[in-house]
Amino acid sequence: MSQIFDRPVPGRHSADQPVRPSRVDRLALGLTKPANIRRWYALVVAVCVAIVVLTILILVYVLPEGSDIAGTVEFYEKYNLPLRGLSVLLALLFLAGAFWSAAFIGTLWAADTSRNRVYTWSAIFSEVLVLGLFFVEAGLLASAVLLSGNAPDSIIHALHVCIGVSAALLGPVWVPFALAALLISRRSGLFPNWFNKLCVVVIVIDLCTITGVFTLSGPLNGENGLIGAFSGVLSPVVWVGGAIAWEVVEWAQYRAGRSAPEPAN
Repeated sequence: MSQIFDRPVPGRHSADQPVRPSRVDRLALGLTKPANIRRWYALVVAVCVAIVVLTILILVYVLPEGSDIAGTVEFYEKYNLPLRGLSVLLALLFLAGAFWSAAFIGTLWAADTSRNRVYTWSAIFSEVLVLGLFFVEAGLLASAVLLSGNAPDSIIHALHVCIGVSAALLGPVWVPFALAALLISRRSGLFPNWFNKLCVVVIVIDLCTITGVFTLSGPLNGENGLIGAFSGVLSPVVWVGGAIAWEVVEWAQYRAGRSAPEPAN
């Protein structure tokens, strides 16, 4: 009988047999090393720079000015198929953004030490408004794409301008979110110093988007202006890129600490 009970059970580790870490655990452990953290940050920066450069090229060479009715109609006719794909992509981004925002706000909630968590509540209402405006903006884009070639030029142009104005309003509405994250971090030390500075940069960029509601032409317009329209893209790229960079490192440190073997008594 003793030979039966002493026989090792398949899939079960003995007390003195070390457990082999999984691939995820090894990945997390690797990301905790300073050199790999720098490489990860460099990768995120490279991706964000590529998105920014692509955005500038599109603004300069593809998108028409807000005052150009004929150019706007031609734009929707020429790029109708890619714009349909963009509409689908925006819908998927909206879904992913809702989950990601909820998770990030949960992090702010846990670290918030303000009275009645007023900072987190400000972030919640700000993010709800941002997601709502983003949803409206995506709907206007999908409507303009579907109506291209089937509606008067003035309607296509009006929808296009509404898209730019909606994007211009996203920036100031997002300021309370970034400000709340900054204040919570300064009180609790939630984020590293570079992320706190990033919050300030994002707030400044968000305030620049409001210029898109004042003009239809020039660098300040919200349709293809290098200040009005570009800041509306730069802000989420900088914010989301920085947040993901920080979250991945935080996850790696948590995962590596959790999977570390406990010291023997």
